[in-house]
Amino acid sequence: MENTWSGEERRRDVKELNELASKLLSLHEDVSEIKGALRDLTSAITKLALIEERQTVTNAALERAFVAISRVEDRLTELERLAPINNQSRIWVERFVMAVIGAALLFVWEQVKK
Repeated sequence: MENTWSGEERRRDVKELNELASKLLSLHEDVSEIKGALRDLTSAITKLALIEERQTVTNAALERAFVAISRVEDRLTELERLAPINNQSRIWVERFVMAVIGAALLFVWEQVKK
């Protein structure tokens, strides 16, 4: 077998191999950078998912709070509606108590007078 490559062809082939090796190394570095970026993206997406879950829980709690506030407002409205009746009842109770106290004092006075 005869060697058909000349020195110049070998140098050109070695130069092309070196260029290919350099490009392959560069490509390897790029892939490594992409892998690192993907890890960062995965971490960020995981954090976003956690934040979204917490926000969902917070929104549900806020909705429950609004429902509770609405019920309290309804109860307050009913109490405000009944306030004049309660006030009138209070006046009648006070008058009754004053009458009982007056009767008791009158009874005591009559007993002391004898």
